[in-house]
Amino acid sequence: MGRLRQNPCLNSACGLTLIEVLIALAIVGIALTAIIKAASQSIRATTYLQDKTIAMWVGTQVINEARAGILVLPATDTLKQTTHMLGRDWHWQAHQEETANKRIKKVLVEVYGADPEEDTENNTPIISLESDINAQE
Repeated sequence: MGRLRQNPCLNSACGLTLIEVLIALAIVGIALTAIIKAASQSIRATTYLQDKTIAMWVGTQVINEARAGILVLPATDTLKQTTHMLGRDWHWQAHQEETANKRIKKVLVEVYGADPEEDTENNTPIISLESDINAQE
């Protein structure tokens, strides 16, 4: 008669010990934390770039309206208004400055995500644009 085959794991250690399982779980946990952190940073960077792009559109619109004569900037004061674009209010300030050529004015536009007078902590503009336009007489 044949011998009964014995399970080789009964006499020697087979499988993983508790320490090995805990080390593997720690490695997986660290890897998942790194992946979540990278995804979070990517989302934050995308939001920042989206805000910067829309602020650029708002500032460009203000400059183009000033060029076309639709928007009249005061000679000595700063014009402060709000533009609603893509479901959000964008606050901007624009003023003009003299240049060496009397026929050309420099227009400076600063765009904010929040009202700079209400939100004193976040009063740094998202974007600042500068352009030259023909002076209106």
